[in-house]
Amino acid sequence: MEAGCVRRIVPFARLKPPPCDLPAVAGVLIFHGTAVPVLDLTLLLTGTPSREQLSTRIVLADVELPGADSRLLGLLVEGATSVARFDKFQRAGVRPGNRPWLGPVAEHEHLFVQRIEIGSLLPPAVLDALARDSESVLAA
Repeated sequence: MEAGCVRRIVPFARLKPPPCDLPAVAGVLIFHGTAVPVLDLTLLLTGTPSREQLSTRIVLADVELPGADSRLLGLLVEGATSVARFDKFQRAGVRPGNRPWLGPVAEHEHLFVQRIEIGSLLPPAVLDALARDSESVLAA
């Protein structure tokens, strides 16, 4: 995702379970008095839920949702210990096919990095839940 969208990376914390029955919604975090839905990015990308490890973090970011303004979301990820900025992303040279969330690529310290377009990754049911009033859907 764009580094400029990241507000903060916080350690894994206990989350309030959401009343919605969507596995991708890990729960709700209170951040500076505001209820923030937390999505399990590891689950969305790999099909396996994030594990509670020292390197599991919640990335608080402003995420652009299709057909809506950006929204503050928490993204539960494993191994997110820092934010890096890249000047030169380039197309991967292959169309993403049925993975429209895969963005351009870059090299960082001899590692392959690919930007993920979070708004394109979210399934319709999650987008629908996020589009509703957060008090009634996620933080009841």
